[in-house]
Amino acid sequence: MLADTEYDRIGSLVEGRDYKSLKSMLTAMEVHDLTELIGGLEGEELAVAFRLLPLDQATEVFGDLPQERQEELFENLSSEKFAAVLNEMPPDERTDFLEELPGQLAQRLLSSLKGQELKVARQLLAYPEESVGRLMTPEYVAVRPDWTVEQVFRQIRRVAARKETVNVIYVVDENWRLLDDLRLEDLVLADPSDSVSDMMDAQYGFLRASDDREASVEIFKKYDAVALPVVNSQGVLVGIVTVDDALDVAEEEVTEDFQKVTGMVPLEYSYFGTGHLGMLKRRLPWLGLLLLAETVAVVVLLKYESFLAALAMFMPLINATAGNTGNQVAGLMVRGFAVQEINLGDWWRVLGRELGRGVAMGVALAALACGIVLYFKRDPSTSIAAAVAMVISVTLANLIGAMLPFFFKRAGVDPAVTSGPFIACLMDVSSIFIFFSTAVFVLGKLS
Repeated sequence: MLADTEYDRIGSLVEGRDYKSLKSMLTAMEVHDLTELIGGLEGEELAVAFRLLPLDQATEVFGDLPQERQEELFENLSSEKFAAVLNEMPPDERTDFLEELPGQLAQRLLSSLKGQELKVARQLLAYPEESVGRLMTPEYVAVRPDWTVEQVFRQIRRVAARKETVNVIYVVDENWRLLDDLRLEDLVLADPSDSVSDMMDAQYGFLRASDDREASVEIFKKYDAVALPVVNSQGVLVGIVTVDDALDVAEEEVTEDFQKVTGMVPLEYSYFGTGHLGMLKRRLPWLGLLLLAETVAVVVLLKYESFLAALAMFMPLINATAGNTGNQVAGLMVRGFAVQEINLGDWWRVLGRELGRGVAMGVALAALACGIVLYFKRDPSTSIAAAVAMVISVTLANLIGAMLPFFFKRAGVDPAVTSGPFIACLMDVSSIFIFFSTAVFVLGKLS
């Protein structure tokens, strides 16, 4: 974590126009600390500090900045400086930046790319949004199976400076179809005269360019890989994805799911990078929708207005417990889908398990609720009504919380929306109806 004094020093240097000292300070910093420092600047200080960086440092820093800082720099830099940075950026980072921009602006920036960089950028942007194709880079080292280890190392020395990684080398045939991958450490330990084909075992993991990029995270975990090849529908090697890109995806998905669970539209930028109006647009629609849904509870309460005074004090026992129960199991299902522990075909197994667990939890909580009602009201009829309502509500909440993620997953909607406020609202309405209708029935019978 950088100290506030470093930001104060930059402010003083910019204000005093001491650009020579500022450049010396910035270029002497370690690149990750430099990225953190630049990301914390705003306005004139951000633009001036970035302009003073050498091209290689500027390119590396720009690719790791948050999207809002990248766009701010774009607005403040000269077209020549920005075009130079864009041409030097790794293809995958450049694609991330371009795909977030409005179409006309992205096209204008594409026109500033040169030769092969323009061709690569257009190829990557042609893949569907959120696909592995948008995530990959074509900067990898490929060799042929008939080469010797010595030839492989000559190829590595010749092209490695322009590639994303040389930790893994990919073996392709004359049509560029992927045959295998080889670890650099195995090549180092091999005899220079050994053939690549003798080292191949055809045991390798890969990604498909058309797959959803979220799936890449689980495949990286499965193979414990630092990089994975990406192939098209014909098995042709078209790029690679490195583990740092997969970790970025995992962080984005977890953040997005967490925001959905809280009942809001996921943010495009960071908390401080989202303006007041933008934050309201993402929070108010869900809150308004949930408010309208809660009016159903008002309708139910009006129906049982005559019982309201006698039973209202115990209503939170039922609806809060039902909401918490539904949230618990929905959270388990959402996480299960996210880590691929649970699949759509498992719905019947989950239904059977959670039906039994719902009844068991309902009975246990009903006994506790019965005691609470007796303590405060000393009315056996009301306590029995509360106990019966608790069993029904908890069992129903457990089933709804378990099955709704399957329903939304089947419908192509992120199951994370079924947690948090969504379940709480649904169970508020249903548990109020269950409690009062049960109370009316039980009290009627006992009277």
